[in-house]
Amino acid sequence: MTAAINPPRVRGACPGALVPMEVADGLLVRLRIPGGTLPATTARAVADLTRRHGNGLVDLSQRANLQIRGVTNALLGPLLDALRDLGLVNGDPAAERVRNVLCSPTCGLDPECAPVRPLARALDEALANRPDLWTLPAKFSVVLNGGGRAPLADAVGDIRFDALPGTTLFRVAVGGDQDDAATLGACRADAVAETALTLGRAFLDLSAGRHKRLATLVAAEGTAGLARRVPLAPLPTDIALPGSAPHRLLGRQPAWTGVAFPFGGLHADTLATLAHLTPTLRLTPWRALLLEGDGVDADAIHALGGVLAPDDPRLALSACSGRGACDSGLTDARGDALALAQVAPRLLAGGHIHVSACAKGCAHPAPALVILTARGDQAYDVGLLAPAGGAAQWRGVTPARATSLVAALEAVYTHRMRADEDPAALITRLGGPAAVAALVEATVVA
Repeated sequence: MTAAINPPRVRGACPGALVPMEVADGLLVRLRIPGGTLPATTARAVADLTRRHGNGLVDLSQRANLQIRGVTNALLGPLLDALRDLGLVNGDPAAERVRNVLCSPTCGLDPECAPVRPLARALDEALANRPDLWTLPAKFSVVLNGGGRAPLADAVGDIRFDALPGTTLFRVAVGGDQDDAATLGACRADAVAETALTLGRAFLDLSAGRHKRLATLVAAEGTAGLARRVPLAPLPTDIALPGSAPHRLLGRQPAWTGVAFPFGGLHADTLATLAHLTPTLRLTPWRALLLEGDGVDADAIHALGGVLAPDDPRLALSACSGRGACDSGLTDARGDALALAQVAPRLLAGGHIHVSACAKGCAHPAPALVILTARGDQAYDVGLLAPAGGAAQWRGVTPARATSLVAALEAVYTHRMRADEDPAALITRLGGPAAVAALVEATVVA
């Protein structure tokens, strides 16, 4: 049976499989994987479909989804039929849109991580079968943070459940990451799914179409209305939640091998080869995969271009898909970003560098230590401690010139840093971006 397909979604919205997004290299088809777990046979099948119906490129998203690129309108229908046979596509576009459930990828592998994967699967299924919740906004999401070695502390969710160490309880909070979300109370594991559904209904009722995210509802009206809808226990006061440690999962671990890919991009052939190294792959929100098992061939992963070392400077880089893959892209953002990794290992050890192929900054909207914003064909504005499209100390420079400026900033930091001083702190101490830009210029000239 052919899957129902909605018209391709406009740019800036949240795509899915049944509601793909039109980008420069074709349709972007996003797969929401329940529990973030792909059996190797399914991964190989997806890789084959990517080659046959797309352009052979796959993205690992920041919400632990898998994206197939370069699909044509003519091949979309057959692709969706095949994905349906694999159990990866829902029957209704509205149901698929609300299946935004992120859970800890190490569940079942890390003994310190609470068992959140079964809860994620149950919630995913419940959302797909509750039409009264299908009008939730497309980016409305639930985070199930099991803690352990790789907690989802930095993941932003409209609704979040954080496992409380040493207990069988979860903190229930809304509208943010672990630190920013507003706490409502605590619930047991067996109440997580129903609590999430109840809060979703409460949001729809209280928001009445005025708000797109729970954070804005809470900012405008507080949490009292939500709290009245959900019976929760008081939150224990003597329990601390673990902070973020995303790169602790990389490399060979007792029950898995963690491998990242620069910017989360890989070829279908790479995905298929990885699926031959493990019985199961786990998707993570850090553009990395976990390969289950304790005997995964590290040399084979290196040969595929995978990153195993948690201190690899490429992990502190971000870049959008760029020219050729995005219709707004003006430059080869990813290629230009990789050139920066070669000249700025110290900066990347203590800060984040982002390259954006247009002024929107989709891949990293927050400020970065160094930001390159494309302003024309092969031209960047370069700024310090700014977001994409923000204040810049250099305007309209070539990629080569931008690389030389970053290399000079690396030299300034190396020679002027104090003990344990990160690059952002050095820029502030030396007088801010304008003052440091002058030092950089002098270093380039020298």
